[in-house]
Amino acid sequence: MYIRAKAIFPIYVIFFTITIFPLIAACGSPAFSDSVLPHGQSAALLPSARKDASELPDIPHYDIKLDVDIEDASYRGNAKINYTNLEDTGLKSLFFRLFPNGGETYGEGLLEVSSVKVDGRDVQTHLSLDDSVLEVVLAQPVSIEKHILVSIDFYGIVPVDFRGGGYGIYNLKEEVLSLAGWFPMLAVYDDQGWNLDPVSSIGDSVYSDIAYYTVEFTVPEGMEHAATGSLIDEKESTGFTYNKYISGPVRDFFIVMGKDLRSKSKKACDTMINTYYLPGHEDEADMTLETAVGSLKTFNEKFGEYPYIELDIVEVPMNGAIAVEFPGIVIMGSTVYGNEVFTSHEIAHQWWYNLVGNDVINEPWIDEALTTYSSIIYYEYNRTGSEYRQVLKYFKDEYEKGVTSGNDDIVTKGLSHFEELGGSHYNRIVYSKGAVFYHNLREKIGDRAFFQALKDYYATKKYGIAYGDDLLDRFEKHSGMDLDDFYQEWLYSKK
Repeated sequence: MYIRAKAIFPIYVIFFTITIFPLIAACGSPAFSDSVLPHGQSAALLPSARKDASELPDIPHYDIKLDVDIEDASYRGNAKINYTNLEDTGLKSLFFRLFPNGGETYGEGLLEVSSVKVDGRDVQTHLSLDDSVLEVVLAQPVSIEKHILVSIDFYGIVPVDFRGGGYGIYNLKEEVLSLAGWFPMLAVYDDQGWNLDPVSSIGDSVYSDIAYYTVEFTVPEGMEHAATGSLIDEKESTGFTYNKYISGPVRDFFIVMGKDLRSKSKKACDTMINTYYLPGHEDEADMTLETAVGSLKTFNEKFGEYPYIELDIVEVPMNGAIAVEFPGIVIMGSTVYGNEVFTSHEIAHQWWYNLVGNDVINEPWIDEALTTYSSIIYYEYNRTGSEYRQVLKYFKDEYEKGVTSGNDDIVTKGLSHFEELGGSHYNRIVYSKGAVFYHNLREKIGDRAFFQALKDYYATKKYGIAYGDDLLDRFEKHSGMDLDDFYQEWLYSKK
């Protein structure tokens, strides 16, 4: 994602007017697989991706029914979560995140739980951390590999016109409703226990495991909509349309709907790319599609296959951020809609955040630095050499400004560190310095080792959670070099 900051925003001015250069990256021809996934989720995946997904363990499945009241900026829903304990210990409680209650990037909204049942029985619950954490106390601990069904009734109020600040990811403005974090989401349990961090004022707050989603919701008649996954059923009734979506394995589920949204589509690598835009932005929509096609082809070739049959890019009103990623869908503020740097960056997050997950609170550099450099790779393989060098120079210059002003910092710090120093500093260190690190690393170990390492990282960590060493060790493995001193200089030190 990109937060609004002076250190990053000038890219829009520099690159918005550059015309599209012919695309040269090619799609592969993956083998067909007819593997069948549970809950009908196969329909959201490319045939070539179904085998990998079918080999996943019993990841959670969210079955959600949602009623939205646009006029009242509110909604009601029920989520049934089929949960299997895949940890190495029995669990006495499950923890769910209610992100909108944490404020900050979500603005002044609400997500309230009215009822929780486990296997049909009422259970005890506790709220904490400004009501952004819901503990579900199990009557009997769930043993390793045992299944339970959790049913949660919930109610939400969405901020109107950026009430309380926030990014606009959970907001209603100009008849565009953006729903991020709108449902109770399972927290991550790892070696440290349950991850229950406060909602951050910068960056992303959703650290989550992979899951399947089946989501049913209605929209007012004549209103366009987009969401994570694929639409598999649509029925019109008096005054509204019923929609049913399914997803492949993803980390979240985002919904957007708007009265004035229009759409255009283009296919690349067997994936349908859809862009939704506001009136008067047809040219920007065309540029967005071309950038998305180039990004998909390049990243498929350099990183590994994008597994879903759809990818959506949506223009929405935004506030504290200018572009944010979600699984299978990215949203762009009007000031950057159509811009190649931002579009390619957010699309790269499908690889680095959604498919390969990471702890976005404690290690935000893992996805953000790599997606920034991925947008530079997009330019390298889709634009002229001079334009590629111009983009690369921009990030180098941004980092050098920090060095000359005495504001260098350690790339691998967590969000709490950068919150104290502000969004511009966060962008300069994690995005710009992080991108320069990857460029210098690539020059040091060579293209072959660099891209082999990324493909290895993607193939082995896809659908899982990666940590810093998972990525860095692969560069050493494929280059045959000891890179500790290089890492110390660029990631763990400041000038």
